[in-house]
Amino acid sequence: MPQKKLINEKWFSADIENPLEQVLMGSLCKDCNTLYFPQKRVCPNCMHIDKMVEKQLSKQGILVSFTTSHVGPQGFDPPYAYGWVDLPEDGIRLFSLLTDCEPFEKKLKLDMSVEFVMDKIKTDSDGTELYGYKFRPL
Repeated sequence: MPQKKLINEKWFSADIENPLEQVLMGSLCKDCNTLYFPQKRVCPNCMHIDKMVEKQLSKQGILVSFTTSHVGPQGFDPPYAYGWVDLPEDGIRLFSLLTDCEPFEKKLKLDMSVEFVMDKIKTDSDGTELYGYKFRPL
């Protein structure tokens, strides 16, 4: 069985309601109330240091742009889709791989609702499976 690990442990936290389910974590500046992902130590907006607190991000978003790739770097399994997802509740736009969306031309549409899922991103050359965030159609 291959070893599995998170692509970046600082991006995720167990959901309070379901510890087995992961959620995306951002950082909120206590001074200017600006939210970021990935987490930051210094607020890019007001430049204050150590004023950031962890904040759970919304699990639902809107797909605002996407494309597909039929050739990918080593470890990725083409074809795959990726795009920009807005999290309206949080005011954040994320770049993300998309999953559970083939055939792409039938299942992916601009402005459609999508949800956060944990999924395999790629397999390293040593066989380690790297897991991270993706979004899938609702």
